[in-house]
Amino acid sequence: MRASNALPLLAIVAGLGAASCATSTTAGTAATGGGVDPVTGEPIASGEARAAFGDASNRFKSKDYAGARAGFEGAAKADPQFALARYNAAVLYEREGKLDEAKRLYREAVDIDAGLDVATNNLGLLLERSGQLDAARTLYNEIIEKNPEAVAARLRMAQLAKTDGDPKTASRLAREALQFDASSVPAYRLLARLYAEENRPQLARLIAVRGAKLSPDDPELNYALALVAANEKDVAGARLLLTKVIEKDPDHVDARVALADMALSNRDWKTASQQLEALSKIDPKNASIWNNLGLAYKGYGRFEDAKKAYTQALTVQPEFADASLNLGLLELRHLLNPDAALVAITRYREKASSPVEASSELLVEANALIEGRAEEKRMLAEQAKLEEEAKKKAEADAKAAANAAVIAPDGAGKTPPADGAVAADTPADNTPTTAVDPAPEPTPPAAEPTPEPEPVKKKTPPKKTPPKKTPPKKADGPAKDDNFYD
Repeated sequence: MRASNALPLLAIVAGLGAASCATSTTAGTAATGGGVDPVTGEPIASGEARAAFGDASNRFKSKDYAGARAGFEGAAKADPQFALARYNAAVLYEREGKLDEAKRLYREAVDIDAGLDVATNNLGLLLERSGQLDAARTLYNEIIEKNPEAVAARLRMAQLAKTDGDPKTASRLAREALQFDASSVPAYRLLARLYAEENRPQLARLIAVRGAKLSPDDPELNYALALVAANEKDVAGARLLLTKVIEKDPDHVDARVALADMALSNRDWKTASQQLEALSKIDPKNASIWNNLGLAYKGYGRFEDAKKAYTQALTVQPEFADASLNLGLLELRHLLNPDAALVAITRYREKASSPVEASSELLVEANALIEGRAEEKRMLAEQAKLEEEAKKKAEADAKAAANAAVIAPDGAGKTPPADGAVAADTPADNTPTTAVDPAPEPTPPAAEPTPEPEPVKKKTPPKKTPPKKTPPKKADGPAKDDNFYD
């Protein structure tokens, strides 16, 4: 995940727009009509042009940007050689998004004064941002030919060389810029970063320290030092410097990317997710940011958020194979959704130029889980059916038993007499009792002697001796040791 090296448009307007209201100084050597006053530094122009310029500057300070732009254009019209007025009008056109008008006025300002570096810088950036890199290089070379000491043109050429992977040319141009302007903070920033990226720590620190004298606690210089610390495996030092960069410049993409990468490598999911969330707002169309945010959320245990991040990565870039694989793993191992995992992993294998071998094993695992769940569902349905049948049978048996059981009138469970009969223990109402001779009582059988209880014997552990053979019992009586009879 790498950020673009091009400066954002907002930074250009914010940084250079302030110059449009300053009439006492000019960027570079502004040839405006008769030049500049050597004492005051104010542009020497006709009275009408100067009055219009001053009025436009006041309007700019009061944030009347439309009135300020009209005033600067009026000053340029009053004096065709008033380069600074054209530059200021171009800045405001750029602010309004009218880039064609901005390019035209920047070009006129550069043609009038090749030393007006801010106009060269802004025009070149507009060309670069629109993809006209050859036109931008032609502009820079043209400015350097007209003004061999041009700093901005050299720095833009150096930046293009760096982007093209030619650090040697980039560092040479940055050093030349410092030779012509030893107070150029942008030159120190670029050179320090070049040395840091080339892993030349001593030179990087030297340039950063010199630049810091002009711009203390500068974010770009601290970023270069953070790269040096990271190259030296000083994780704590690099993290501290990157944090300082972000505190000074919350929109510093490279610093946030570096800190997020460092956090991911060290499994610091919280820090990684914080930085990647910020990056997703700065650059919401970057699929790599969303994919890495998904990794951070997954490590942090926020599985649903991870799924949303992976899905967003695929929305931004449908061909992003790695996001498909990560989503498949998440669905399979953490969200336990093998059907969705099967879809995501299959898409990964279709999109990846050389899919990893493990992805085929993941497909097998997903299919096995799907089949296992289907079998489990079938078994549960069968078990539920059997339980329902058993329940119905139990209810039927209970009902049959209830119908068969007859409860006695007194509730004691006695069997009622037959119809018309009277219970033996229940006398009939109003029936006189007739005396009858009692039947002779039967002679009771001779009582059998009650055996005396055996005395309780203490339990002794059984001896481990072979059992003795006992003679067979006689059929006509108990054994001699049987105490059943007294």
